[in-house]
Amino acid sequence: MGRFNAQEVGFLREHILGRLATSGKSGKPHVVPIGYHFDPEHEVIKIGGRMLEGRGQERLYIRHLKVNPQAALVVDDVPDPQTWQPRGILIKGTTVLHTEGGEPLGPGFGPNWVEVVPDFVTSWGIDAPAL
Repeated sequence: MGRFNAQEVGFLREHILGRLATSGKSGKPHVVPIGYHFDPEHEVIKIGGRMLEGRGQERLYIRHLKVNPQAALVVDDVPDPQTWQPRGILIKGTTVLHTEGGEPLGPGFGPNWVEVVPDFVTSWGIDAPAL
């Protein structure tokens, strides 16, 4: 393991939903919930980029990434709201846009998909067991 420690790998494997932050040429941030696939072998995050049904347009985050390939992804949870001990991981990096081959990754991965290659990873609370 290079970019992720064992706890971070386990946490990313436990979850399937995160929030992706991008910005386009205006510089205004955009955050969207997304499903992801963690590839532990290559230590990258893969995100589906399907077209919107019946609208024929790319997702806004895909359009942003064509202009500015930098992105941030947060995957987090609060296992027990009573004690309020949030857990999570923040991943920042450069993205690679793909126009084919995403279908085997699962639902939501059409021909267009994104790979986040991390250059910054930090986490909090993930060493505590989920309740």
